[in-house]
Amino acid sequence: MSVITQLVIALVLSFLLDQFLKPYLLRKWLGVVLVAAGAIGCVVAGQIRLLGFDLGLLSVFAVAIGMGLFMKRRRFEQID
Repeated sequence: MSVITQLVIALVLSFLLDQFLKPYLLRKWLGVVLVAAGAIGCVVAGQIRLLGFDLGLLSVFAVAIGMGLFMKRRRFEQID
């Protein structure tokens, strides 16, 4: 699978998670897990491919998506 296709899939997944994942705790912990898994995957995966996906590239995307979720974890909380 091409790099551009993988980038588009990651961007769509990031958008969907950011828009439809609303609970604070779920956004927080999914963000932490994605950052940790992505950081480990960047070191371990390298150029390994699984089902046509470059795991090293997906690890970089996981870090970015996880940081986005974690940094905007209070986005949907009510302000009184």
